[in-house]
Amino acid sequence: MGSAGMNRSDDDMMEAQEHEESRSLLSDPTVALLAAGAIGFAVGAVIWRYRKSNTSSYGSFERAFDMARSGATDTVQKLRRRLQDEGYSPAQLEGAAKKHLGRFIDAVQRRAY
Repeated sequence: MGSAGMNRSDDDMMEAQEHEESRSLLSDPTVALLAAGAIGFAVGAVIWRYRKSNTSSYGSFERAFDMARSGATDTVQKLRRRLQDEGYSPAQLEGAAKKHLGRFIDAVQRRAY
């Protein structure tokens, strides 16, 4: 048989490997899209869960100014209640911050009318 027989089996083996690789799941576009979608969904769920559990990472102070800027409330006390309802801690809104926020709310209310 000699080397010709060995080359043929090597060629057959490589062809079989190429055939197996071409039949992988990810070579099918539908399966690849479903896999990418599932991975995206999982990553999105993790991010959403992290943000939901770490609302304080955004900061009560930043959220308070966003709410005041939108004109959603007309007093600091109402704003503090809404923050607490959303899961934020109104503890950051004390002292000078509370005074500045009150002035900001008044300015927003004046522009609205």
